[in-house]
Amino acid sequence: SGLARWCTTVGSCSVHGVHVERLRPSCPLLLLSGATPGPFYHSHPHDPSQFDHLHFDMASQVRANLKTVRDILDALGENELPFHLDGGCIERSRRHAQLLHWVSNRGQGFAANARVTADISRAACKELGMGLATTLATFETSGNVSDRRFLIETFAMFGLEGAELGQTAETVRVDLVSQFDAVDEESSVYSVGGQRHFMPYVPAYAVCGPADLALFSLSAASGERSAPRSGEEQVHLAIDKLLRVLSTLGATFDGVALLWNRVADLDAHEEAVLMSRARRGLTRPLAEAVLEVADADPNSHAPDGTPLAIEYIVVAQVPRRRAGSD
Repeated sequence: SGLARWCTTVGSCSVHGVHVERLRPSCPLLLLSGATPGPFYHSHPHDPSQFDHLHFDMASQVRANLKTVRDILDALGENELPFHLDGGCIERSRRHAQLLHWVSNRGQGFAANARVTADISRAACKELGMGLATTLATFETSGNVSDRRFLIETFAMFGLEGAELGQTAETVRVDLVSQFDAVDEESSVYSVGGQRHFMPYVPAYAVCGPADLALFSLSAASGERSAPRSGEEQVHLAIDKLLRVLSTLGATFDGVALLWNRVADLDAHEEAVLMSRARRGLTRPLAEAVLEVADADPNSHAPDGTPLAIEYIVVAQVPRRRAGSD
């Protein structure tokens, strides 16, 4: 299950105090941003009024997330790809979706929300052509970054089995082309129905070609004894460390496909998490999720006891290593 369904582990290494696992895909992969119940393209910083028209009961939220997952996979055909998809590739891939749910402890509480998620997912996946989907895990979270009324965020990934891996290593941006009018890719601003929305993330990245995937987590305290007390300073230091790890692996920020942000106290740190990269000129959007950690699964502390406001979990495409180099 998970990445192991389509990847072989080819080694691990420590880079600036960060443990890195190397995986080698056997086919192109589609890695999605976390799906939430609202329209994918919306304003950042968030405007709750853009979601007032939605149904906020748990069952409706689960169905909406799974439909977005299906729609993102189906949108592959609307995007330019450097590899060929035969007529049945998307349908085959859809059946074997790999899902992960982050379920809030708000509303009726985590246990009740998780039960609804499990019950609704089975029928909804079958209706959406994902009848053989695997649910990798259901994790407890607190607030949702898009709207605190949302009680679930759903991650998905697909192996495009049967498609050739490709001759060039690339992470290819995948958009829901039918859902916006225009996009300025350099600034990541989308025009939708006369409104302009800055988007720090995209629906998905397709990862292809002869390269490895680096899977790792880091924080402002990685390789350090301490971390700044300020959450905003921790975000900037985590960005610095991410760029340093990528550089040592022979990669750049352009190779990052997936980023999960585990955030403590979302109300205090949301803007720093969502906007800091762009303010530093890193405007390339990612497949991303921003998750407020719950007491049951908190962020760790720096060795000196400083609480960590943010932890990154990263998947990036990196050059294949030489045999025996790790």
